[in-house]
Amino acid sequence: MEGELFMGIDVGTTNAKCMVFNDKGEVVASATREYPTYFPKPGWVEQDPEDWWRAVVEAVRECVNKLKGGKIGGIGVSSQREGVVLLDKSGKPLGRVMIWMDRRSLPQAERIKQEYDIREIYRRTGVIVDPTFTATKLLWLKENEPELLRKAGVLLQAKDYIIYKLTGAKVTDYSIASRTMLLDVIKREWAYDLFEEWDLPQDKFPELKYSDEIVGEVSEEASAETGLAKGIPVVAGGGDRSCETLGAGILDSSIVEESTGTGSTTATTLDKPLFDPKMRVIITCHVIKGKWGLEVGISTAGAILRWFRDNLGLPEKLASAIMRRRAYELMDMEAEYVPPGSHGLLLVPFFMGARAPRWKPEARGVLFGLTLYHSRAHIARAIMEGVAYELRKVMEVLKELGIKVKELRALGGGGKTPLWAKIKADVIKVKVSIPKVLDAACLGGAILASLGTGYFKDVRDAVNNMVSIERNFETNPENSKIYDKLYNIYNKLIDSVSPLFKELSEFAKVEPRPVEWDVEKLIHLLYRLETY
Repeated sequence: MEGELFMGIDVGTTNAKCMVFNDKGEVVASATREYPTYFPKPGWVEQDPEDWWRAVVEAVRECVNKLKGGKIGGIGVSSQREGVVLLDKSGKPLGRVMIWMDRRSLPQAERIKQEYDIREIYRRTGVIVDPTFTATKLLWLKENEPELLRKAGVLLQAKDYIIYKLTGAKVTDYSIASRTMLLDVIKREWAYDLFEEWDLPQDKFPELKYSDEIVGEVSEEASAETGLAKGIPVVAGGGDRSCETLGAGILDSSIVEESTGTGSTTATTLDKPLFDPKMRVIITCHVIKGKWGLEVGISTAGAILRWFRDNLGLPEKLASAIMRRRAYELMDMEAEYVPPGSHGLLLVPFFMGARAPRWKPEARGVLFGLTLYHSRAHIARAIMEGVAYELRKVMEVLKELGIKVKELRALGGGGKTPLWAKIKADVIKVKVSIPKVLDAACLGGAILASLGTGYFKDVRDAVNNMVSIERNFETNPENSKIYDKLYNIYNKLIDSVSPLFKELSEFAKVEPRPVEWDVEKLIHLLYRLETY
């Protein structure tokens, strides 16, 4: 089996990615396809499972074409979590899916908080009571569209649906089941009493499997659609965050991953569940057998840099269009000339409220200390520093829970920004590493496939062979002294303005924005016209 290839598929919030790796973790082929998100009403956020499958088919077919006959030994699938796909008895979706961002089940979540012991629910399921999680979404369906729930033959999550389309198997795994608020994460079995209490159909939930367990093979029909060879083994896969942690090579809690996308999620691997008495962290079953995962999420991180780019970054967008360089790369270069501390400019990164560990949904972003001296480059650096300060707060919670972190591995968009990695190393005062593969969820899925097919003897062997580090950033003690003082001011600032957030909220009612030009596309068009 020397030189065999493994495929990882990830169904994210905005696109589907397919990547093929060799047994050294090197990318042999990759492809991405986007799909739409629907917002039919305020607070409603939906996606269509058929859009997911179309995107996966196109991405997989592109990768297969690039391989030119290379043998794929196994496939692992990861995905976004919490959104539930209702399949009828013939296996067809009964409409769109309420994805994790959907907030329509807030009344159901609030009722659970009033009627049940939320600490007991947290201790058993590892999650806090929130509209994010599947149970509240099912309660909304039961109360508002009971006929739809009655027609459903099986309830799957995103990656489970893709596996069903690939193999015909209707299964799930422990890691993604952990996000339903219906799984006992200690016993690793469905919490049957919660199904009974909330009158939810436990019999419609699929069989639980380990993430590296082979659950089926690529069917003849899927082969015809995707170009994959019939009979390729497919493992149960897992939730994106857990697969990402595996793909970053994190086998114990001395290393944590920080994935910067729209928000920022810090996660690590535990040998046993570690519940927080203050319920600031989430505990899930890991894709690694016998392990658990710990997660802490910040609502907005990379989204703030995107906001800056879209609203204040016209020079970068213009330069990127003409020079064919990423706007973020140019922002990074500009911000690097600003000294640590941004000449006294502080940003509080609560642009969409504060999640863990502060849990202040009414919180807002703050830019504090502006003077006429400050430039756009100062603001760009202050954004990076503000997110790093909040990550330091997350690390303090982990330390409080007894977790001693020696290394942070930066993934996602944050891993593409060397300056941001340096800032995190100086603010948090741990080594920051950037793995060679930043799309670690896909690599995690491929690793699970390699384990399920018996290619590697165990998970450590697989990680040692397939995960590698591209760059390391050590802490600069002089910069850390500056950041220590500013971090103290940062926390005082949050304490000072927090009472004002609720008072301000009545003036922050959101109305539809007017239609805006896509500046970047317009610049490209003008440039092409000029050169033509």
